[in-house]
Amino acid sequence: MPAMVAHDTHDSPDTHDNPEPAGGGGGLTPAERRRRALRRLDEGHAALLEALAGLDDAEAFLGSRWSVWEVMQHLLTENLVAALEDLAAGRRELLPAFDGRGDRIAGDIARLDANYQRFRALIAGLSEGQLTRPATPANPENDYPALSLLELIERVAGHEGSHARQVRETRKYVAAFRAGQRAVTVAGLGTGEPDAVPAAVRELLSNADYVAGSEAALAVARPWMRAVALPLDAGNRAELLNRLSREARAGLWTMLVTLGDPAESAPALVADLAASADGVSVIAAPGFYRRALERAGISPLDAVCVSIARLPADAAGIAARRIVALGSDGGGGVWAEGAAALVSAGIAADAPARLLTGLGGSSELAAFPLHQTPEVAVAVDAALIVG
Repeated sequence: MPAMVAHDTHDSPDTHDNPEPAGGGGGLTPAERRRRALRRLDEGHAALLEALAGLDDAEAFLGSRWSVWEVMQHLLTENLVAALEDLAAGRRELLPAFDGRGDRIAGDIARLDANYQRFRALIAGLSEGQLTRPATPANPENDYPALSLLELIERVAGHEGSHARQVRETRKYVAAFRAGQRAVTVAGLGTGEPDAVPAAVRELLSNADYVAGSEAALAVARPWMRAVALPLDAGNRAELLNRLSREARAGLWTMLVTLGDPAESAPALVADLAASADGVSVIAAPGFYRRALERAGISPLDAVCVSIARLPADAAGIAARRIVALGSDGGGGVWAEGAAALVSAGIAADAPARLLTGLGGSSELAAFPLHQTPEVAVAVDAALIVG
């Protein structure tokens, strides 16, 4: 399954914090080692309760996908079958009333606390002779040593503390992905260089379940991705946007990535996504507009930025300034079509125009009248400059 926050689903003692190798106590007596284990147990339980504080019934069930083992556990319904047998045999009149999710969470936290108290009392009450009793056999296949009861306790004492960190991380990303609002995150990747990708976006990429974007955008995002990649193009655009929306409604963490800044390079894509999703969260990034201005030697005061994928129907309000029409990420089409749309919107057909390409690296500039704009495929790292 696509990794989000690292989830430790194993209960083997060797998967948890191990302060000492088997057979070693760091020069401490068994009683001192027990006190150390109890301290770690207390600290871990306190950290877990702190991490769970304020958890509501909506947040608690977001942020994870089921493994095959979790599905199997869900299907093991021995208690239900036993209750139905009792009901059929007349040994009980009714099944218990259903608990709400909030009641279940409160009950589960109470059970965690009771189990901690029980475990702590067990450890505190063991004699030195009991602490040295053999507890687990050696397992050479997994390079797992034989452990005494004390060594086993030392290994599991930090279990709750380890998972407290997991709970904090999961809740952090539930908030970051706005999972409670079933939002899809749209993130800009900058101008294509790895160091232009915002740190917050890198972190979200490593925890998302699904990431959609053009092949070029996914290529930039892949070093941080552990999710299912969904290549986006003009042919599957509606299908993928609907899928991202459905997965977000199911509580999964979904992202749409674009080169540049989404507001500049994908405004039509963001608008279409907003029409299908319950919510959209946009993360800005350095875009191509400022780079186009720098390469063309234009002051921001003399220019107006538009997207080739979302041109104004009436250009009268922007005709007096230089128009910088940015390419769209995965939008398709050719620049000549955008030029024709500008002419239809009121820009003079013979207005001087320049096509600036390769904004992500070494750029090239070609000049021509607007109506002679070449039939060149639109690229996200390019701009048509008019005026």
